[in-house]
Amino acid sequence: MAHPPTILIVDDDPSIRKMLQEVLALEGYPTETATNGREALEILEKSGPRVVLLDLLMPEIDGRGVIEALRMQPGERAKHRVILVSAWANLEASRDLEADGTLTKPFNVTQLLNVLTSAAGASA
Repeated sequence: MAHPPTILIVDDDPSIRKMLQEVLALEGYPTETATNGREALEILEKSGPRVVLLDLLMPEIDGRGVIEALRMQPGERAKHRVILVSAWANLEASRDLEADGTLTKPFNVTQLLNVLTSAAGASA
């Protein structure tokens, strides 16, 4: 991968954000973080295309709210690849959000990299 995409990690759990940042840095991915959906939307409005690892359950604006806000601006939604991350055993309930991928907590590094590779390939 010549120029890996920047990954925006959106999760209210600081330990998950830190772990994802460290793993992705080792794999050569530049990262940014947000603690909730409101911060994520502010970052996305000011940035180029991102792959977004988006937790579903967060305070202020949750993952569903982020995707719905991006849908209100179709050009903005099309610019970013969104991977829903949740501890829910069944992410099927969020299928209507039309995410570019899903990742169920707990996950391993291989699963993370596979979903990122797939999402990054879709944005190429």
